[in-house]
Amino acid sequence: MKRMSRFLCSLVTVMILITNIAFADDFVKNEEFFNAVKKYVMNNYAGEITEDELYDAAIKGMFENLDKHSIYMDKETNESFSESVNGKMYGIGALINVRDGKLNIVEPMEDSPAQKSGLIAGDVIVAIGDERLGEIKDIKEVINKIKGDKGTNVNLTISRSGKEFKVDIKRDEIKIKSVKYRVIEGDIGYIKISQFTTEVEDEVEVAVNELKKQGINKAVLDLRGNPGGSLSAVVEVSKHFVPKGKVVIVRDAKDKVINHYSKGEVAFDKLTVLVDENSASASELLSGAIQDTKSGTLIGKTTYGKGTVQTVLPLKNGESIKLTIAKYYLPSDRSIDGTGVTPDIDCDRYDIDIDKFIELNIDNKLSKGDAGLDVLAVQQRLGAMGYNIDDPKGVYQDSTFKAVEKFQKDTGLYAYGSADLTTLNKINEEFAKYMTLDKMDKQLKKSIEILKK
Repeated sequence: MKRMSRFLCSLVTVMILITNIAFADDFVKNEEFFNAVKKYVMNNYAGEITEDELYDAAIKGMFENLDKHSIYMDKETNESFSESVNGKMYGIGALINVRDGKLNIVEPMEDSPAQKSGLIAGDVIVAIGDERLGEIKDIKEVINKIKGDKGTNVNLTISRSGKEFKVDIKRDEIKIKSVKYRVIEGDIGYIKISQFTTEVEDEVEVAVNELKKQGINKAVLDLRGNPGGSLSAVVEVSKHFVPKGKVVIVRDAKDKVINHYSKGEVAFDKLTVLVDENSASASELLSGAIQDTKSGTLIGKTTYGKGTVQTVLPLKNGESIKLTIAKYYLPSDRSIDGTGVTPDIDCDRYDIDIDKFIELNIDNKLSKGDAGLDVLAVQQRLGAMGYNIDDPKGVYQDSTFKAVEKFQKDTGLYAYGSADLTTLNKINEEFAKYMTLDKMDKQLKKSIEILKK
């Protein structure tokens, strides 16, 4: 009886508040309204819910009405975010983003489980285990399902060129190195910045100094797949590539303007910059400033188009708020938000048409006499990697047998000419690595051509 009395009392309170909403023009939805609704739910909801969960849900709902980069992160999501910013994570080793509501592989990391499983930039994850992914609204929630303890497996369904295939990936500890560098073509420096983490400034400094010691005065700066990161880090890094002067203009919610400047310690006489549709945020700032100051040539595809600044506010219980607080503009005062940076030279990434490749099914052993799309998929990959095959397309005859046998010898497998599970997995892994080689990188080759002129 007492419970029924409490129920009716709560119900009347909520109904009165709702009536006020409907009939009072000056009604304000305030703390009283929120608390009454919360109390009613807590007292009468037939399922299981805690007060903390209601608060989390309410705050998340608040952020749904803001831009897509402003989010409330619960404790688990915040820990995941902190791991990525600080350069350490557990999972498959791939940079992932959401584009047009779909979960995309931006870039598999070198020697990562993702790369070893044959994933390449541009693949779309359409299912995790048995769960099909609809339109992605909360990328952190999805990424947490892909991540997991070292040694555990995650099964992904991948879409590539409109065709789907499954891949089972063993998770591992992923140590992110933000910067890699080397000398190519004998006299050209190559610096790849994967993201602007807290360590990137020191890593770029090392890369530049080591290349300069070797007498390198022209370089390729690779920002493809770089999702951004720290604003202060990209401003500091800009000194190596942008002449002294403005590198970014920030305008906050109250239209206050803050200019950030490059120190102008430009390291190279000649520079090309590689960008693609997954170059976002801080990487767009750097590439856009280089373009505005005519200190380098941009090559690739139009960038993502994220021209806003977020700040992270840690909360006491391990949660945090990531809120858009300003917009940024390039030195020429142009905005790239929603439009991106258009490269000076538009160029596709791969030297072969990957869209024409059949997906490789690793579930079926293939032997001489077999025929079909699975055979064609093996022939395409081995042929691209330089193995001679002159059998009819999709038919496993002598030259396909010999190509598989030679591949097995070259990669340390038992060489007997049939493509078993181990061999097919290895073909996938080696093909993914092959696609990252300089000779397959059309954009890099174009960069080298310009630098050598």
